[in-house]
Amino acid sequence: MTQSYRKEVEEILDILGGNLDISESQYNAAVRSYQSVGDWLANKDSPLYPYNPKILPQGSFMLGTMTKPIHEEDDIDIDLVCKIEGKPDHWTQKDLKDAVGDRLKQHGLYEKMLKDKEGGRRCWTLMYSEDSKFHMDILPSLADSNFNLMLTKNFGVDNHLLAIRITDKESVFYTLMSNPSFWYKSNPFGYAKWFFHRATISKSKAILLSESVSPVRPFQKRKLPLQRVVQLLKRHRDMMFASDDFNSENKPISIIITTLASRAYDKSDNLVDAYTHVVSQMRNFIETRFNPKTEKYEKWVSNPINPEENFADKWIEEPQKEEYFYMWLDKLEEDIQSIRFGEGKGLYTLNESLAKQFGDNPVQLSFAAYGEKNRMRREAGLRKMAAGTGILGATGKPLPNHNFEGI
Repeated sequence: MTQSYRKEVEEILDILGGNLDISESQYNAAVRSYQSVGDWLANKDSPLYPYNPKILPQGSFMLGTMTKPIHEEDDIDIDLVCKIEGKPDHWTQKDLKDAVGDRLKQHGLYEKMLKDKEGGRRCWTLMYSEDSKFHMDILPSLADSNFNLMLTKNFGVDNHLLAIRITDKESVFYTLMSNPSFWYKSNPFGYAKWFFHRATISKSKAILLSESVSPVRPFQKRKLPLQRVVQLLKRHRDMMFASDDFNSENKPISIIITTLASRAYDKSDNLVDAYTHVVSQMRNFIETRFNPKTEKYEKWVSNPINPEENFADKWIEEPQKEEYFYMWLDKLEEDIQSIRFGEGKGLYTLNESLAKQFGDNPVQLSFAAYGEKNRMRREAGLRKMAAGTGILGATGKPLPNHNFEGI
């Protein structure tokens, strides 16, 4: 790709990423809502008050990689952790889960909003109004004693100390063991620390984990290239598996996409280069390992914080999950060619190709916004055409102002 064409496509993809992201108003509404839930759980008259409960974002909301659902009527899923520090010695997982649920039920509005009065497998889900267009999954958890200290430290081998112990109804110890060492361990914040380490281009642009975990972190309008890449990948996945030809339950899961993309990312600060490189390299980070438990060779996408955990462990149980993942990778690699080798075919052809990959509406909005930026540049006398390519870029012959006659 020439420099001018790369610049052209980079601007379009960055605008597209912004159109795939949730809006600032949606983000702020979600933050206000989960802060209110946190305040209720931590109120002085709450049974949880002695254990300093906090509601913290996790998953894509924390990583800055959320994407809007394809269908406007669908909810945005906000993943949260209710982190407590300490507990009564006799509390089991069930006791902790019930304590959080019971406190939510003491609030008249939250009691009505609960999706399931008994709670889900791990979370309590609050369904917000149709106008809000989101629901919240709240995961009760017990934090390690070093948790708060670790948030402020630089990336290092101590990420395991960010682990939390979680509740899970399917655990054989759910109602039996009060000792947290028998509870399932999760490490969404250690994973986030690893993700931002991979995403950071320079120290001046680094995002501190303590900032990302903070419930009051402002909306991040400008994203790092890796964040945008993950958004594009997840949207491409959603578009492909929206078809009735597929069982959407077995589509590639976000944690595998995010992990492989992060490992494949080459620290490029150019979104086009970052995206094309990640797509071309993702499959190289899927391992094949012998699992002594099953005595079989299995595909393995290791958790970067716990290499013995396989994010692709369900592939052996449901082969269609693996089949779909490789079908998606094949389609990604095919579609990336329309970007890499689209130079000289015109923006209309690129528009058509991107609309098939990411959806007509966000792509049309992106090209319209890009066109408006070009109009403003043209009127300012800054727009030039790269000689011999027909691609608008930063170098070449100046373009005359357009008087828009006949339009």
